[in-house]
Amino acid sequence: MSKKNSNQNASETFKYSNKIHWSYSFGSFFDDFATTALGMWVFKFYETEILLNIVYIMLAVVVYGIWNAFNDPIAGYISEIPFKFTKRRGKRFTWFLISAIPCALVFIFIFTPPIGNEIIEFAWLLFSLCLFDTLFSFMIINWQAIYPNKFRSHEERTKVGAIETILSNVGLVIGMILPWLIITSGPPGTNINSYIIMSALVTIVLIISAFFMIPGTREEKEEIEKSFQIDKSAEKNKPYIEIFKFAIKEKNFMAYLVAYLAQTTVMAIMLASIPYWVQYVLIVDPLVEYLLFVPFLLAGLCSIPFWIKISRKHGNRIGYMCGTSFTAIFLMVTLFPFDIIGTFVCMGLIGLSMGATWSLMYPTFSDIIDEIVIKTGTREEGIYFGFRRFFSRLSIVIQALTFGIIHPLTGFNPVSSTQSFPAQWGIKVGMLVIPAIFYILGFLCMWKIYDLKPKKVQEIKIQLKELKL
Repeated sequence: MSKKNSNQNASETFKYSNKIHWSYSFGSFFDDFATTALGMWVFKFYETEILLNIVYIMLAVVVYGIWNAFNDPIAGYISEIPFKFTKRRGKRFTWFLISAIPCALVFIFIFTPPIGNEIIEFAWLLFSLCLFDTLFSFMIINWQAIYPNKFRSHEERTKVGAIETILSNVGLVIGMILPWLIITSGPPGTNINSYIIMSALVTIVLIISAFFMIPGTREEKEEIEKSFQIDKSAEKNKPYIEIFKFAIKEKNFMAYLVAYLAQTTVMAIMLASIPYWVQYVLIVDPLVEYLLFVPFLLAGLCSIPFWIKISRKHGNRIGYMCGTSFTAIFLMVTLFPFDIIGTFVCMGLIGLSMGATWSLMYPTFSDIIDEIVIKTGTREEGIYFGFRRFFSRLSIVIQALTFGIIHPLTGFNPVSSTQSFPAQWGIKVGMLVIPAIFYILGFLCMWKIYDLKPKKVQEIKIQLKELKL
């Protein structure tokens, strides 16, 4: 192959520069940093500092999770409407600009409730969570919806997916370490001010990361014009329920959603459980809580090139099946070691297998979006990313129900610095067994239902090019 042809193929494979790849991928940092800082501490803050009855906390988080589940596809639907104010900068980028900074500012209000009345505390928790997630949904859905249209080739998608995984893990680490450096560990009810300081610093980091995202999230003029031309030629104002009915009939879409729900359930429950696990089960210094994530994150990051290679050789489906099946096995194995060394090894194995779902979840979903675009003749990525977040937010409900049911049943005492043996096992079962069950379901769906194998994916890409979609 001549040097000229080689350069031409490289240009077609990678349309954008490294700067754009990294800037766009910073959305994964924003996403995981915010959800980690919130997910790890909000339940414990209200249970052991505000001392709000766990029934109220469970109810607030369940209602919030249900709201999020329905809010996300609605946010996606709204963002697809070609408003005049979105024509200049594009539908995706405009909604990103509108929601990013307000979302960051609302974070602090979650950890500043008025204290003294349980009903008011409950209402504050519920309202602030719902407001935060509404803004978060508009931002993240529109950021994610840019991905399949902006990055077309399998090589560029997997490269950006790998960068996203790196920044996702960085967000996860900082989301854990920053609160740990600030939150004090005095008797229950005496550490509220440290949580307020923590939430203020989280807000600052989120604002800074949003500015980093701007170059990569900005839409090109030709793509904006093409999007509005497609909107004009497509059927106007297609009813939301019609799109929903179409979506749930798409077997690849639904199979992926179950597998993705497993991914978000693992993260939601593990992040919320680890402070309990370290303090009441392992009974070690809080520093160990973060050292436990060293093998987890290092193994996940180091495995990215391996899983990308598997994906490029055998397809995203095979990589995703490996990730879901092995993670389920390693989660169950982690249930049994009681010494710290065994726990470190198990965390490394979980990180190794989860590297597959981390690095392949966006390329895999982009394949699904491509298939849907061929069938519908229009690009409505925001709606389908909204449906995707609908399923992911169900993990919040699962986490709240897991804690709200297992803690009382096993005798967890929020005002005690030690817990009984049944309460310790309740923490472990909730943290490991429940996520493993969901990963098994995800594996079965990708194995038995999902059929986007490499040959079919390539045929779809050819059709997209021919149809100029």
